[in-house]
Amino acid sequence: MDKRLSLFWKNLWIVLALALSAPVAVAAAQDPLMGDQWALSNPAAIGAQEAWTQSSGAGVLVAVLDTGVQLDHPDLAGNIWTNPGEIAGNGRDDDSNGIVDDVHGANMFDRSANADDDHGHGTHVAGIIAARQGNAIGGSGLAPAAKILPVKVLDSSMSGTTDTLAAGIRYAVDRGARILNVSLNSDTATEPMKAAVRYAGERGAIIVASAGNNARNIDLLPSYPASLSDPAILSVAAATDGGVLWNLSNSGLKSVDLAAPGQYIASTMRGSSYQSRSGTSAAAPFVAASIALLAEARPDLPMGALRDALLATTRRTDLLAALLGAGGRLDVGAAMHRVLAGRPWKSAAPQASAAAAGPTLLLRAKSKARVGSKLTLRWSATGADSVTTWRVSLNGKVVKTVSASKNAVTRRIARAGRHKWRVVGFDAGGAKVVAARRAFQAVPRR
Repeated sequence: MDKRLSLFWKNLWIVLALALSAPVAVAAAQDPLMGDQWALSNPAAIGAQEAWTQSSGAGVLVAVLDTGVQLDHPDLAGNIWTNPGEIAGNGRDDDSNGIVDDVHGANMFDRSANADDDHGHGTHVAGIIAARQGNAIGGSGLAPAAKILPVKVLDSSMSGTTDTLAAGIRYAVDRGARILNVSLNSDTATEPMKAAVRYAGERGAIIVASAGNNARNIDLLPSYPASLSDPAILSVAAATDGGVLWNLSNSGLKSVDLAAPGQYIASTMRGSSYQSRSGTSAAAPFVAASIALLAEARPDLPMGALRDALLATTRRTDLLAALLGAGGRLDVGAAMHRVLAGRPWKSAAPQASAAAAGPTLLLRAKSKARVGSKLTLRWSATGADSVTTWRVSLNGKVVKTVSASKNAVTRRIARAGRHKWRVVGFDAGGAKVVAARRAFQAVPRR
């Protein structure tokens, strides 16, 4: 008899205010939120723009084992997997897999075709992987032409069991997925879970697992499936835009393989919206998407070889080495060069990555501040060498104009409510080169 667990997965999300009413990206970017996606818009972050010159992940299937996915989200709908063995709406199990009409994924709780997201977590994860690029809405995924297979293993309260996870792994692998994203954690590993992971590995699949958000060493206090020693598991910690480990991310010299962006990650959200969140749940899909990019570029290589290339090219620092052993920060651009070594390198980017062209401006500031406190806004720009001055506004009022060598301002917050920063870069002739906005919430003093 299957062992059921009372322990539920708990993945901590820090939800941040995101200015959705006005574009955060700028200039030539077609996706209005691209500028707020620091891991993608900053070429130095993970090498996304370098990798995009060779691949968009076209046609590569990535399974998202989570709370489901909003199937009709405008930024995801075109990239949702369709089961070639099912005829939609005929009420039959055409492919004889035990689930009727599982045209766009499945629900492991009741073995139904209802893979829609009733929480939001899975939709956010899916967007990090494969939100469509260059469609003039929202943001972009790292593998913007990959296909998403939604597998619901968590309910509306982010609860599930190792049985639902095990069933989801087997379902995804049997549908042809060789990249599985598992952004969930349990303190217990049951035999059904371990057997499902072995099943995936034996069929050449990689399971990208979030390390968890307990700020603990999971070598000592395991978090599963990330802590499993099975070679099919690729465990991911969360890193900040400064390249250090996020303060709540789990770590482990033996259990965690690498770190990926996991702080202030803007992506798709349930309700056809967008949201910025933090956690290892956001870090794992960057790695899953990276493998999808490599898989399109080198479809002849097994997943294990792509995994090895990704790990061999991480950016190692002394600080991360002390927390993650040999692992470092994700660099998918470097990994792409490694798998294509000795092969022609395309000189032009695929059409899907056109949204990354042109100057970009990334704003960094706390999402919340107390009335009476000082708040510092910092920024960084790429492709904006012609900027000679920066003009900084708060709630539509210019508060400071600084030279191009400056990249920060500090202001005392006088009133409660929602506030908006805006930074504009001008060239010597007074023409606007680049601009971006960022919102924050001021709360009353206690």
